[in-house]
Amino acid sequence: MRLTLEKVLILKNIPAFDDVSESALSDFIYASEEVAYKANQEIVKKGTVSDSLFIILHGMVQIKENENILSEVEPRQMFGELSALNPGIVEVSVTAKEETIALKMTSDKLYEIMSLHPSIMKGIIKGLVSRLQLLDNRHI
Repeated sequence: MRLTLEKVLILKNIPAFDDVSESALSDFIYASEEVAYKANQEIVKKGTVSDSLFIILHGMVQIKENENILSEVEPRQMFGELSALNPGIVEVSVTAKEETIALKMTSDKLYEIMSLHPSIMKGIIKGLVSRLQLLDNRHI
């Protein structure tokens, strides 16, 4: 288990959180759960309800649609933002490619922490917009 300060430093190196205060990031960490997954362990199963945001601290995960790899998520990257903001049935599966440690935050906790720290809400939006721009390959 990593120390809170170490986790704060990791989060500060995520572009979505670079403008967020250390105090707000500490609150974010306390509201989340550190989870560990073994290589090839399924984290999110296609067709199930998901309500969590994940931030990779160590390791790597693959996001798949059936057997097609859509993307890989590395340390200091997040996934599941849409599920945390709008819980529902997921159309993809997420599997640990190697031993992985992540911060996991449920929808309820995320909304609570965003109401306390608008800078975290701004960071989550910033991260989503960046991902959409990459997918869309243009900036509006």
